[in-house]
Amino acid sequence: MDFTTINFLAFLIAVTIVCRVCPARFRAALIALASYTYYCTWSPKAALLLLAVTVAAFLAARGIDAIKRDLGRRGMALAALSGLLALLGVFKLAPFLGSLLKGPLLVPLGISYYTFKLISYVLDVYWQKVPAEKAFFPFAAYVAFFPQIVAGPIQRSDSFLPQIGKPASWGNVVWGVQRVLLGLFKKFLVADNLSILVNFVYSHVHASGTPLVLGMYAYPLQIYADFSGLTDIAIGAAWMLGIESPENFNAPFSAPNPSEFWRRWHITLTTLLTDYVFTPMRMAVRNLGNAGLVLSLFVTMVLIGLWHGFRWTYAIFGMVHAVYLAVDALTSRLRTRYYKANPTAGLLTNWLGPVITFHLVALAFVFFRGETVQDALYILRHLGMGIGTPSADFSKLKQTEGRAIMFGLGAYVVTEIADYLRRHGRQGQFVSALPPWGRWAVYYCTTVIAVVYILLMVGTPVNRITFVYAMF
Repeated sequence: MDFTTINFLAFLIAVTIVCRVCPARFRAALIALASYTYYCTWSPKAALLLLAVTVAAFLAARGIDAIKRDLGRRGMALAALSGLLALLGVFKLAPFLGSLLKGPLLVPLGISYYTFKLISYVLDVYWQKVPAEKAFFPFAAYVAFFPQIVAGPIQRSDSFLPQIGKPASWGNVVWGVQRVLLGLFKKFLVADNLSILVNFVYSHVHASGTPLVLGMYAYPLQIYADFSGLTDIAIGAAWMLGIESPENFNAPFSAPNPSEFWRRWHITLTTLLTDYVFTPMRMAVRNLGNAGLVLSLFVTMVLIGLWHGFRWTYAIFGMVHAVYLAVDALTSRLRTRYYKANPTAGLLTNWLGPVITFHLVALAFVFFRGETVQDALYILRHLGMGIGTPSADFSKLKQTEGRAIMFGLGAYVVTEIADYLRRHGRQGQFVSALPPWGRWAVYYCTTVIAVVYILLMVGTPVNRITFVYAMF
């Protein structure tokens, strides 16, 4: 069930209602059952794999917790981590293995996300940050939680498990519905409309007259609306079930430098790899000074790139960002001293920083979106190509679908305003200040808007475009 279908929305509403009336002691089992039901609609065989991996990690963590000797604990942890990494590696190599086996290898839905959850859980138990969970159903609900399994956010066990027995208040249900609506708005009205332009440009890379620069600028907006929209739906759905999920985006295109961009983009993946890859590696090579810092950054960012798939384009995407982060880190003190001595330059940088960072990010995304390294390099070498040059194909695109593209750009501005208000708590403050009848009027209007929106949007052909990050 795709998040944009009537079936999913009906399923979510049904689970929300049952969770409201279900006794607290049964909620974990109910959410686990609902999550596996959802997963089985995609593939029952993959659901069995998910269950097997969950049982193995659950028992391994219990074993790590029970063993007193460090050598035994380390051996158990290494065995569990090796198995999880091997499983992830096999399916990340699915395109290559499929060609060797002369048949397609089906990649389980959300395997990256639930594997990373399990890896972080096993490490946290081994490092004694959290105790091993003793009850299986809460743990199974955590691993397979259906709002998060498609594309995150990657929630840690110490955040999820304490919430599993608490039902959602009606206020949280309403906020959840509104967040789901925001996600659908981003997906249908922004991402899918901008994808018309992006797909055209990247499928006509070598066509004379195609303005490649438009694709370079449009793709970051498209993928942001697509991925953050998917995250909004996941967070809203979790809210409706009484689970507060971590945020995954925080105005990334307002970031003043590349380091801040990665603190605001795909936050849960970045923090996870920072905690479990970058920081341990940085400590291991701290005697190397700046060389160790650069090495740690390159390994972390290349892993982020390859997490999307074993392609050179993804690896180079990670390398380019590693260069950005290394330059940013190595010049940080120098820039700070300069801005203190030159306050005017510092004020100017506050305005220019986000603009420069966006351009750097857009350039790196050319490798992420390009089908091949050659295509990406061609685009970067010919960014000025086609501007002001008539193109029969592009003119046809503008005539038939130009309005949708412009509508997508306008809708993007609307979503940025909505996100700004949400981040600063303006919506919550306004509703909380209303009398009871006013709050219920807001709840009623939200419900009516949700129903009308679903009826108008879900049945349109554009909703068949899958979420970009559902593929990872």
